[in-house]
Amino acid sequence: MKIGITADANMQATVTPRLRLAHIVQKKLVDVLLKNDVVPVVLPIAKPEMAAELVSMVDGVIIPGGPDVSPSYYGEDPHRKIGMTYEARDAFETAVIKECVKQGKPVLGICRGIQIINVTFGGTLYQDLQSQFENEVIRHEQVPDSDLPTHYINVEMDSFIAKSQGAHPFVNSKHHQAVKTVADGFKVTAHANDGVIEGIENPDKLIVAVQWHPENFWEDHDDQEQLFKDFFALAASHQG
Repeated sequence: MKIGITADANMQATVTPRLRLAHIVQKKLVDVLLKNDVVPVVLPIAKPEMAAELVSMVDGVIIPGGPDVSPSYYGEDPHRKIGMTYEARDAFETAVIKECVKQGKPVLGICRGIQIINVTFGGTLYQDLQSQFENEVIRHEQVPDSDLPTHYINVEMDSFIAKSQGAHPFVNSKHHQAVKTVADGFKVTAHANDGVIEGIENPDKLIVAVQWHPENFWEDHDDQEQLFKDFFALAASHQG
């Protein structure tokens, strides 16, 4: 089985020259695929017109974390505290997500992934939680290393993620944006104690998305690896 991972791009100068402007995928994300005998296929940031052919090569796609989604994609001007955006990635991932639905390939969104998925189908985002979400009492941009969980979330027990996460998993948190208005056809499957949305899904479209980073701490937390295993099983069940 082959799972595509959409790439990020390093746009900064680095000590290692060959990594400048490189298409990159986090090692821990690749490692969880390899451990489970799944072939990782990096989908570089390409022209949206190439999405159909790239998606046809894989059995499912993971949309991982990265820069903020451009607010132009959901009809807003940039907030004063928005972070870096990368329109080329927004355009490509939007095309990939739509193509996965067209081809019946499952999608797993992680952090930015949940955000671009929600925006692709007409939802909106909080551009900056600290200044826009009045009820925020949890520090969602955690200071500890991202392989450490920092807060509990509440999971709907009839959801896809409940199979691996249970009712109240302890997760990490590395985001300053979040889902605001949920896209039509999607349901909220998890939220933090302060109300921030931590999971959405659309079973009809084979889409599951979470706000935390399971790839960062799966090695020491079986429930996080199981989330990936469940996604691989979903992809396997829709092969061919």
